[in-house]
Amino acid sequence: MLNLFWHELRSRFGAILGWGIGLALFGAMNIGVWPEVGEQMQSMADLSIMLMLGMDLGSFAGFIASAVIGYIPLILGIYAIIASTGTLAGEEDDGTLELIVAAPLSRWQVVTVKAIALAIAAFLIIVIAGLGNALTLEAIRGLIEVDVTSAEFFVVTLSAWPITVAFMMMGLFLGAFLPSRRTAALTMTVIFIVSYFGLLLVRFAETLQPFEVLSLFNYFDFTATAFTEGPQAQDVGILLGVALVFFVLALLSFRRRNVTVGAWPWQRARLSG
Repeated sequence: MLNLFWHELRSRFGAILGWGIGLALFGAMNIGVWPEVGEQMQSMADLSIMLMLGMDLGSFAGFIASAVIGYIPLILGIYAIIASTGTLAGEEDDGTLELIVAAPLSRWQVVTVKAIALAIAAFLIIVIAGLGNALTLEAIRGLIEVDVTSAEFFVVTLSAWPITVAFMMMGLFLGAFLPSRRTAALTMTVIFIVSYFGLLLVRFAETLQPFEVLSLFNYFDFTATAFTEGPQAQDVGILLGVALVFFVLALLSFRRRNVTVGAWPWQRARLSG
């Protein structure tokens, strides 16, 4: 089990470095332009469209929360979809999953190891991005007056981990439940897009507000309050609770999966019989 765990982490080493550095550079780019565009951004802070989108441009903290923190789960969501749906269904398509399940490991151990590896990979990516954001903030601190410390920036960057893990566990479940990587990835992409743009639609239409609880992005704070109040324990708990539920569903689904068959869920009872 430990050997499989280290194999899973080693296989993701390149992605961890690539996505982590990429997110750090994305943050550095946005942080670095503030001295040039700060006044223009503040003049747009009261526009109704910005308020409806949840973008706070009235301060440096609001700007980086909207332009940096808010985009981390969106960008990292691409990796989350690729990595999570390719972990079981993708390995089955590649012909490697059969070798893994033939090892002296129970299926729940296989799914658990892969889920932990995914969660750790996401955490390391966000840590690299957070360190990059903190270093960039220190570099421009002498040029302008900022209302955020490097430590606060790093901690708020880490707040993107729970929502990323929630989407990863959802993708892991779909990879175990659906017959192929393509189907799982397409389904996960639709869920991800609807979750984000559905929340924006809710903010434009007050009659839809009761449905905002269905979007995972509703529990991710990318406003200036994230720096003053920190991540809300209730929101973190909900996101990790969602992750746990889909992890359990992935365990149950993979136990019933006929590896290399690629059957839809309603066909598996007949095939196993």
